[in-house]
Amino acid sequence: MRYDSHMQLLPEATTARDTGAAAAAVMEIGLLVTRLVRAQAWRHRSSTLSDVQLRTLTLINAYPGCSPSALADYMLLSRPAITRVVDELAARKLVARGPAPRDRRRVALRVTASGRRRVEAHLAGARAALGERLAGLSRAERAAVRRAMAILGPRLTPAALGDAGEEDEPAR
Repeated sequence: MRYDSHMQLLPEATTARDTGAAAAAVMEIGLLVTRLVRAQAWRHRSSTLSDVQLRTLTLINAYPGCSPSALADYMLLSRPAITRVVDELAARKLVARGPAPRDRRRVALRVTASGRRRVEAHLAGARAALGERLAGLSRAERAAVRRAMAILGPRLTPAALGDAGEEDEPAR
């Protein structure tokens, strides 16, 4: 049996309209969070990293071992474009390339300690901005947000970037 937030019994069957409305709400909140995070990144942008470099670094940090081709697909960039970005980050010692663990002919990317510090500084600012927005919620509302995120996370998070089975590029 399932209950709503007021502990009223809900029907077991989920309607397509309910599912669609939930999906629309999650997408809308996702866009609002993205907008807030991007605005924060813009206000505190690095003079040494471009937006694309920072997003690339953040994604590699979130998905260690991802391939350049999966990263290009995710970021909607061409493979030559992502190669240039990764080359720049590698030259600055923010990203390292290596062979993929399961197929040594493939490239796996990881963030270096220096790169991780850059990502953490960026994310700390974004978390602070988001935290300011959530500060007005009651303790129970914040707990409800954490529960909702715990429910959504496993359904939305791929095990790794590029899990759809895209072809990776050979290792260099």
